[in-house]
Amino acid sequence: MIKFYDTCSLLELQEEVFNDSKFYISSITLSELEQIKTSGTRDEEIKWKARQVLNCLRQHKQSYEIIIFDKEVEAYLDDLQLISNNDNKIIVSAYMRNQNEPITFVTNDLACEAIANSVGLKTEMISDNIVDDDYTGYKIIKLSDEELADFYMHILQENQNKYNLLTNEYLLIKDSNNHIVDKYRWNNKYESIGFIKAESKMFGKVTPKDDLQLLALDALNNNQITMLRGPAGSGKSHLAFGYMFSLLDQGKIGKIIIFCNTVATKGSAKLGYYPGSRTEKLLDSQIGNFLESKLSSRIEVERLIEDGSLILLPMSDIRGYDTTGMNAAIYITEAQNLDIELMKLALQRIGEDSICILDGDDKTQVDMSMYAGSHNGMKRVSKIFRGADFYGEIALQKIHRSKIAELAQQL
Repeated sequence: MIKFYDTCSLLELQEEVFNDSKFYISSITLSELEQIKTSGTRDEEIKWKARQVLNCLRQHKQSYEIIIFDKEVEAYLDDLQLISNNDNKIIVSAYMRNQNEPITFVTNDLACEAIANSVGLKTEMISDNIVDDDYTGYKIIKLSDEELADFYMHILQENQNKYNLLTNEYLLIKDSNNHIVDKYRWNNKYESIGFIKAESKMFGKVTPKDDLQLLALDALNNNQITMLRGPAGSGKSHLAFGYMFSLLDQGKIGKIIIFCNTVATKGSAKLGYYPGSRTEKLLDSQIGNFLESKLSSRIEVERLIEDGSLILLPMSDIRGYDTTGMNAAIYITEAQNLDIELMKLALQRIGEDSICILDGDDKTQVDMSMYAGSHNGMKRVSKIFRGADFYGEIALQKIHRSKIAELAQQL
């Protein structure tokens, strides 16, 4: 059945509406979008969404038809005894279209849904179809003593993928006492996970502080691309740096290249122009503070940059960059602050002899609206790459930084 979208559903769904072969909108919706994008009273997020929708509508003019709100359509307001406001004007536009062919009225507004239902329209609330993607890179199962025996005697021995694991997805097995008794990675068979650590002169011995950190180190050790997700203080960057510097010390990589998108923290005041060279500007920004905290001092960061072991590249300068032949580790930190196009551009730089680590928190640390929701590059990478034989992903859960950081997560 052909869909008729109201304004709020377009703002929420964005380009997803163009997955349908054809749909309808009202001219009232176009007017509302134009007003929203330049409104002085709307917040920046809703204004950005309006601009994005209008841009999509301009690019896909063959995908939809506009129902013009004219005198003929307006007459339905009186017929249906509805007051004259924009929501009702959109509803009667859909009602008129429904007289000629069956349509489904799509909204995210309970009042609009109720009114549309009252005039006989079939409706669809978009919230009914939004499913939170809970992929973590691992599954945790709890087995009774009998089920454990069956697992070891049959499922494990015969490599039965009973739990529908993707390639490089992990399985954590708990016994009846809720203790984790085994860990496996699925790679067309069950591969047992032993103890792993990363050791370097810079970081010393980096050992896992919980079972998920162990999986993260295993993923780093086995994949060309690894995504580490989780809240602040869960160990994402500590594990990544520990692993990369262990490779650097062993001569397995020649350098670490950091792709950075220096976005100001959401809600913070912007300090404006920084003087100096590109590297100096980066070191005076968020990425510089981050590196100083991880590598002990700015002097150490500058030393690594000077001897070529560390390269900082802003996203604005990576087009045309190619890591082929560099034998490098590409590190994309704060990856939640990349949209799909920026993420695509970054990953297209990676040559066959390089590895890539992405870390970020796409749930709570997205700092700009343009990187949120369906536009988020981390979310898109997860959906496209999961199951590939060179990709691993782990969602860390526990905050280890401090009790303060752990409690602050609840703010």
